[in-house]
Amino acid sequence: MAHTQYLDEIIREYLIFRGFGSTTKAFDSELKVDKEKSFRVDKIIEQMSSFITNYDLNSLRELWSHLEVHMFAKLESHFTAGVKKLENAVLKMYLVNAITNNKSEKVNEFFVKTTPELQSQNEWKDWFVIPFIKNPEENPTFSLHFTKQWQDTLLVSLHNFLSSIFQYMPTPTLMHFEEYANKITKLEQRNESLKNRLALLIEKGPESSVTPCNVEPPPHLLDDFYIIAQESNIIDSQGKSLKNLIRNMGTGSSPILGRKENSGSNRKRTGTTTRNII
Repeated sequence: MAHTQYLDEIIREYLIFRGFGSTTKAFDSELKVDKEKSFRVDKIIEQMSSFITNYDLNSLRELWSHLEVHMFAKLESHFTAGVKKLENAVLKMYLVNAITNNKSEKVNEFFVKTTPELQSQNEWKDWFVIPFIKNPEENPTFSLHFTKQWQDTLLVSLHNFLSSIFQYMPTPTLMHFEEYANKITKLEQRNESLKNRLALLIEKGPESSVTPCNVEPPPHLLDDFYIIAQESNIIDSQGKSLKNLIRNMGTGSSPILGRKENSGSNRKRTGTTTRNII
């Protein structure tokens, strides 16, 4: 969503053009405190790190609550556990930073503000004694969280998680303007290419050789139609033979009637011959 800032400028320009002065001022004020940083993950991570290093617990929790309401709440239910784990890790990172820099008052403030929420979670059961432990970075329970590797891994994991959310979250139609603009540009280029080809064909005239497009029918279709044609020819020839047979049966050329007539003639000839002899 790198073009979000460009969209903000377009919206602001439109508001000014329409004379919406008070709306423009409110819009500018909202942009100054934009917690989502125009959906730039690097800026969000940078803001979180700044709150941690400056011991600004209230701002850190407000930012996380904003993301939870506007982003995380839209995720499917099976992401809930992962989101909660990331939140606890961010809070632990804040606490570790305060302990490392000997900010005991910030450590006490942390537990005063978060105990009602965290005391019911098993993950925090061992952490309530950390203010009373000397050198907690050497304690096996907490030592991992004091390493730079764990802290860097947390920031990378948080960055990847937010990037995935921003990439797949539904966006308003206005934010697709760049995609639509690219499609229109491609269509215009294609249209111009077709115009040039058409002009070239017209310039060559009707005698220009055009390569014919011969599309051969699929073999199975050709075979089927060939068989049907052959069957039609066979049926036609059989029908013609049957008609000829019926027609010939009523004429002297019929082999059956021809025998009967020949037989009668022979009998007549025999009778005549007998009379003549008598």
